[in-house]
Amino acid sequence: MIGKVVSHYKILEKLGEGGMGVVYKAEDAKLDRFVALKFLPIHLSTSEQDKERFVQEAKAASALDHPNVCTIYEIDEAEPGQMFIAMAFYEGESLKEKMDGGPLSVDTALDIAIQTAQGLSRAHEAGITHRDIKPANIIITSRGETKIVDFGVAKLTGQTKLTNAGTIVGTTAYMSPEQARGHEVDNRTDIWALGVVCYEMLTGKSPFGEQYEQAVIYSILNEEEVPLTNLRVEIPGELERIVGKALAKSTDERYERMDEMLADLRSVKKKGEPTEKRPAHGALGIAVLPFINIRNDPQIDFLGFALADQIIGSLTYVRNIQVRPSSAIRRYQTQIADAQAAGRELQVEFILAGNFLKEADIVRLNVELVNVQSNSILWREPIQVKYENTFALQDLVSEKVIKGLQVQFSQDERSRMQADIPEDPLAYEYYLRAVSYPVTIEGDELAIEMLEKSVSVDATFAPAFSELGFRIYQLAASAMQGREKSMEAERAFRKALSLNENLLTALWGLSLHHIEIGNSEEALELIEQMFRVTPNSALTHYTLGYLYRYAGMLEESAEEVERALALDANNPRFRSAAFTYVYLGNYKKAYEVFDLDRESTLSYAWKGMALFLQGQGERAIEYFDRAVAMEPKGFIGLRHAAIRAFLKGENNEGLAAIHQLEEANPSDSDSEHWYLIGNAYALLGDKEGCFRGLRKAIEGGFFNYPGLLNDPLLDSVRGDPEFQQLLAMAKGKHEAFKAKFIPNQP
Repeated sequence: MIGKVVSHYKILEKLGEGGMGVVYKAEDAKLDRFVALKFLPIHLSTSEQDKERFVQEAKAASALDHPNVCTIYEIDEAEPGQMFIAMAFYEGESLKEKMDGGPLSVDTALDIAIQTAQGLSRAHEAGITHRDIKPANIIITSRGETKIVDFGVAKLTGQTKLTNAGTIVGTTAYMSPEQARGHEVDNRTDIWALGVVCYEMLTGKSPFGEQYEQAVIYSILNEEEVPLTNLRVEIPGELERIVGKALAKSTDERYERMDEMLADLRSVKKKGEPTEKRPAHGALGIAVLPFINIRNDPQIDFLGFALADQIIGSLTYVRNIQVRPSSAIRRYQTQIADAQAAGRELQVEFILAGNFLKEADIVRLNVELVNVQSNSILWREPIQVKYENTFALQDLVSEKVIKGLQVQFSQDERSRMQADIPEDPLAYEYYLRAVSYPVTIEGDELAIEMLEKSVSVDATFAPAFSELGFRIYQLAASAMQGREKSMEAERAFRKALSLNENLLTALWGLSLHHIEIGNSEEALELIEQMFRVTPNSALTHYTLGYLYRYAGMLEESAEEVERALALDANNPRFRSAAFTYVYLGNYKKAYEVFDLDRESTLSYAWKGMALFLQGQGERAIEYFDRAVAMEPKGFIGLRHAAIRAFLKGENNEGLAAIHQLEEANPSDSDSEHWYLIGNAYALLGDKEGCFRGLRKAIEGGFFNYPGLLNDPLLDSVRGDPEFQQLLAMAKGKHEAFKAKFIPNQP
């Protein structure tokens, strides 16, 4: 078609294609302007019904005269049977393309929502329901104007029905419940779809999942969306209410008319409240991206991530700055990221980015601080140091960032930033190489090798001991390397704290260790120290939520998890917070939180569990297959091989897998692991194995009484007297914890 002349239009390029047409950019020879030509696909040209619907689109759209609705010029035939519509061509991008960079600012999303609602309100006044509102059908022009396009499935009040009874038209993710059922729809189906679009603009996520079509439809019909402010703390409560009302499953509870929703959206805008307000903790949000090596040199590529990691470590101690952790920016280690897109994705106000070059014994770092919203550079500066003194870069850059942000910080904060300087540059290089390795079994093993060299060269460098403790701790858990490895991790954390009592990563690692082996009091003391060091830390809230989960304080655990996610929505280390939602029975929310580390073994396994617990066994097996293939001999792989075997009716194979897991699991390991062994035994019909696992869990520190009460995997043993004894034991420990640590609890 390119180059062909149709009527008085010369076709220049293809713009897109959908179920009801192919769209081209063309030049109007008569009026010397660009237009968009939409052709009915050839394979549909023999259908009178599709032709009629195509004509209906033209009539529907041309009947409207509104600045937020695409202008229709004419309808014609290129040749007998091949019809086309000539429409206005707009320079700009679709909302779908605009959202590829991540969630939009609240102000931008609100402007687009208002303009879209204005156009739809006008369409509804004319008796037209669009029925396919989605980001791909909303164009944002270069002047910031919103245009609604593609009325291909529009319904005109009073017109002949062009779809058979029960036929579903539209796009699955944006269908209203009544539309998904194939029922008659009215203007309220567009209100629902705009609610979905608003949710996606504000969070970057679909409110009803992004998996298989049938799963999405099930979610639309049966599940509630996660509240907006749970995912993004700065969203105004009134805007959350508006989107929630638009997404009411019952049409009686939804907005009745688009102009009602429009009035509410305008009210939020009119109030003049800063919709991009800073989170309640008051800290500026910043992310430090891995630096890019200008010269491709594998020998020093590690510096890109490692230097960013060290700057992050320094900024962590400044109370008025909320810095994204290294785990959140690791994904950018192997890609050149656009600062503005990364800032939106990480939900921060500022991005620190740059590149480096090593020449002889000199390292040159070019760094810039970017305001995400305005995409402007606040500060840019080249810095150079001798390679042997690269540890000085973290202090230089950190102080310049603080100055650029005009943030006040105390002398105490300054001293904490500068506390960890190695005596030997070689120890620092080994450490930097270690932190650049990924958090996998292989990556942990390589990191441990480097860190052992680091501490052998310099036994006074606290961060190296802390990272060593973390890597050993990870390896001990995933590869089941036994009690000795767990104690080795504890010794490394304690050594780090003896050198720097305020080192946040060491406080965190040691507190998790104490939680898992049942030392609640020691864990809480460490968490309180974390709050004193960095009261705005998402990691601290996450760790307190972790403690509450083990103690069965599930509502309190969920509150701390939400605080952590509000401060740092994309941190993959927070993935295990999803267990809180599993124990609460909120499998949809659990599924979303596991997405924080979506390619990990744990994520695949527990997404499978969430599906299994919702009765979707076949889909669950697909996820279990991935997890087992990734970690066939580890804890996660063996445990979920057992669950998979149950679903396949292969209980003997399942019992063999869980027995192998029990044999490999040391008696004093993570107490939650014993719980997961116990409930797997119950599922497979082995009561004695179940009771062994549960007893070790409760005695070891996992006394999640509400979880025991409600876990569906334990249904087969509930009537057994021994289970009732274990339940009473868990309840006693749970109540004692509440009385000691949360005395005001009822």
